[in-house]
Amino acid sequence: MNGFKLLDNCLTPGRCFMPAWCFTPHRLYFSACRICLTGFLLVMISADVTAEKPVKVFVLAGQSNMDGQADIRTLDFLGEDVDPKRASLLRLFKSDAGELMTRNDVWVANAGVYGQLQTGFGGRRNYDKLGNKIGPEYAFGYYMGEAFDEQVLLIKYAPGGKSLHVDFRPPSAGKTGNEKLDAKVLTKEGAEQWNEGKVEPVVGLEYRKLVRYVEATLSMLGQRFPGYEKAQGYEIAGLVWFQGFNDMFDVSGRQQYGQNLIHLIHDLRRDLRAPDMKVVVGVMGVNGPENEDNPKQRDVRNGQRSINQVPALKGNATAIETAGFCHPRIVAIKTAGWLNKSRDLKTMPLTQQEQQMLARATSDKGYHYYGEARFFILVGKAFAENMLKLLGQSDSTEKQ
Repeated sequence: MNGFKLLDNCLTPGRCFMPAWCFTPHRLYFSACRICLTGFLLVMISADVTAEKPVKVFVLAGQSNMDGQADIRTLDFLGEDVDPKRASLLRLFKSDAGELMTRNDVWVANAGVYGQLQTGFGGRRNYDKLGNKIGPEYAFGYYMGEAFDEQVLLIKYAPGGKSLHVDFRPPSAGKTGNEKLDAKVLTKEGAEQWNEGKVEPVVGLEYRKLVRYVEATLSMLGQRFPGYEKAQGYEIAGLVWFQGFNDMFDVSGRQQYGQNLIHLIHDLRRDLRAPDMKVVVGVMGVNGPENEDNPKQRDVRNGQRSINQVPALKGNATAIETAGFCHPRIVAIKTAGWLNKSRDLKTMPLTQQEQQMLARATSDKGYHYYGEARFFILVGKAFAENMLKLLGQSDSTEKQ
């Protein structure tokens, strides 16, 4: 359930059955209680039915921006959006009293942390505990919880600084063509530090680790999430892929991105035994739409977009634009002198108002979308909207 705090139902004689937020006058007790009892029984029946349904599983994969690099303190900037509809979204994630949204009907598995949806699943130094950042999972999980009666599980695997061409290279993509790279294996020391002691090829390592993490999480659902009943089972319903920055720096990675992405979708559906898994790909949007002038970024973006032209993926996979969710004023300031050639910060230095805005809105570098929570809320919402469309679900995001 969505809630900034838990509320208890009371069945004490002489008191209302409704939770604390019900202000029904007690002189109406008898008629109110009949209504309340009916509602209470319906909730209990609904809970029993829900408990019997398979858990809806969504895999969130990619690199540092799927991990999420937005400090929670920047969330309030969402409420300053010039679009009133976007600004109003802040109320869904932060109450007027300052309490941050949590959902116990949405579970999250990320590195060494397993728990209900809340802030802190973004990038952090110690991945065995929560931090102070969010990624796309925060808004995506909220809307998945709104859309489904079933319990939802997000499995997020997003190591930073990894490419699709090498690190996440799927098996059916074959070798990279670089003999030295294709022959490279982890050192014993590297394996001990990063791969649980397994010495194996470097190419495709993160792909294999992703599959292993998903499988390990699903094999231990009862231990990781005490509310899980084995009779429920689970269904891997969707994959969200948000990645691309590291592939810009390799000519083959840029040129082959689209084909490698098709292999990734095919292989994950096979290896996770989820042939009907829907896929949403976030087209890299670092520094907004104008950064299309950068040929390296344009190549990767076009590779990601190319899946929308693959007949076999029509209706079950889609690539969506994310550049438009970057705040234009922030991009204009941060790229002054190079992408934004109309401004030279030496002759037109930042105003006090601009400095204050950046302090409120940003918390990281440009390649991390400036650590802007507004961006990660909007992109997570967009991922959810498109996933729900692929799944044939009514779009609950448009109602809020």
